[in-house]
Amino acid sequence: MRVQTRRTCRKKASVHTRGWRPAIWLVLVVFTLNPVLVTAQTVSNGKVLLKPGDEIRISAPGRPELARRVVLDAAGQAMIEPIGAVQLGGLTLVEATQRLKQKLRLFYPTLDALDVDMGQTGSVRIYLLGAVSQRGVLSFEAPPTLWELVRAIGGPLDNANLRDARVIREEDGGPKVYPVDLSGLNDGRGVMDFLMQDGDTLIIPTLLEGIPSVAAHDGVKVFGSVGVPTIVPIVEGTRLMDVLMLAGAPTENAKKTEIYWVHHDGIRNHATVVNLEKYLLEGDDLGNPLVYPGDTVSVEYKTPGWATTTLPLILGMLVAASTVFLAYDAIIND
Repeated sequence: MRVQTRRTCRKKASVHTRGWRPAIWLVLVVFTLNPVLVTAQTVSNGKVLLKPGDEIRISAPGRPELARRVVLDAAGQAMIEPIGAVQLGGLTLVEATQRLKQKLRLFYPTLDALDVDMGQTGSVRIYLLGAVSQRGVLSFEAPPTLWELVRAIGGPLDNANLRDARVIREEDGGPKVYPVDLSGLNDGRGVMDFLMQDGDTLIIPTLLEGIPSVAAHDGVKVFGSVGVPTIVPIVEGTRLMDVLMLAGAPTENAKKTEIYWVHHDGIRNHATVVNLEKYLLEGDDLGNPLVYPGDTVSVEYKTPGWATTTLPLILGMLVAASTVFLAYDAIIND
């Protein structure tokens, strides 16, 4: 009697669960095909995204002239001849390979295969701005001294203001300026003994004829969602976009519709919210105002939307519940 009762209960449960099976499979299919979740899975599965300072190796079978090593600059761009600067920051190696192949085919129409691999990249990244022969970012295996850094970049340019060089370092949630005097390079006295740290920015300003050297506090302080939070040295009104590019450009997570700009008119501070997208999409100069020495610019970060935060969590819970339900259904009907 007990066996008969159990079989009867299983049959009843089977009848009830059959009606739910299509809905459960639909949940699983939606989860699998949802592009937002596929993207989230890609990141969580550990696929490497290229970033400033990464070195890549490029090669093509039968084309030795294309073989090279390239380091992504502070904006995540790679300078590759003959196509010029290519934005690779934020891409996977597969995506970077596809983009490079597409652009190289404009010059090499018969190019069939292209290989892009990660090179050897040090864990210490130093950013370089101003009158230096190699702008962008350099990677080191260990923190270099200031002298080692100057040698690695091949020295400053002829119009460099060596006396007013400075290092910008992120400390206590904000940039701290360390003045460094490099004028001893010209007469063989070397440079001061200063140990660089990961994320430091070395700025060597330009020596402009007839204009006094630019002190650190005379530049535009740029922070937030930019490639290199720093003080950009300017001596006159400069367009906001130019200043942001000197700070490594807005990052992928930058909220270009809300850029906070503080300007002092000699009497008091004025705070303005700038919509840079108006300039980028419509060419509206209101989205690209002139900023001046002493101004402050803060680029806001994008806040994750509901589709990228709550939705994956809800669908994940539904998938887990569906999996348990299907397993239970299989046991009952076994």
